Amino acid sequence: MSQDVQYGTDVAAVYDSFISPAMDSRDAVERLRPHVTGARVLEIGVGTGRVALPVAAIAAELVGVDNSRPMLDEFRAKDVPANVELVEADFRRPLPLRGRFDAAYATMGSLACVRSREELVAALTHVREVLVPGGSLSLEYYATATYRPLVAQHVLTMPTPHRAGGVTTFTVTLDDADVLTMHTRIDEDDAPPVEFAEQILLIERAEVEACLAEAGFSVEHVTPAEGFQPYDWYTALNEGTQ
Repeated sequence: MSQDVQYGTDVAAVYDSFISPAMDSRDAVERLRPHVTGARVLEIGVGTGRVALPVAAIAAELVGVDNSRPMLDEFRAKDVPANVELVEADFRRPLPLRGRFDAAYATMGSLACVRSREELVAALTHVREVLVPGGSLSLEYYATATYRPLVAQHVLTMPTPHRAGGVTTFTVTLDDADVLTMHTRIDEDDAPPVEFAEQILLIERAEVEACLAEAGFSVEHVTPAEGFQPYDWYTALNEGTQ
């Protein structure tokens, strides 16, 4: 497991009860449906299977990659479908996968878990290398229109979504390299607090598109986040010929 895994044991233990319910997977699955139905599919940042399980129901095969062993262990403890394979790997390095994929996707900003534009381009290139020519990459990337106001606010406390009682506090900072750090603390009655921190590269939409192009993708469509939604949605195609 990579030394800088962001979702370790503490997060994995509460992910399905606290975090996953706040992010409905149905919209993502419907957006993915044209690309993944009957296809060999790769999910980057598969986690505990929030999106993978419904996608596996319509895909021919799904391989899920994550660099967090605890998150993968939570997934493996479930009734994993026969057409799903889970691989512990870091997308910032070449992916140790067999064969090529018709489609790949990354939800909840997984591919933003890098510390520079160069590292993002390298990660996107590793994904493209395992796609067939013309294969699609769909991804959610953090929307600056949503997160820059949070940086300005710095601390935000709100009721924990889908939980009766308790609050979640976010402390958000942004450094000169555009690396956003978000510290999350979940407090619930009669339970120890849960704390974890995430670091992501927060860049403008045009820069995300430029990184995709540099990695060998052509951007087909971008759906901007609406209101306070956290992510823009990108659809791109592998321009490679072999």
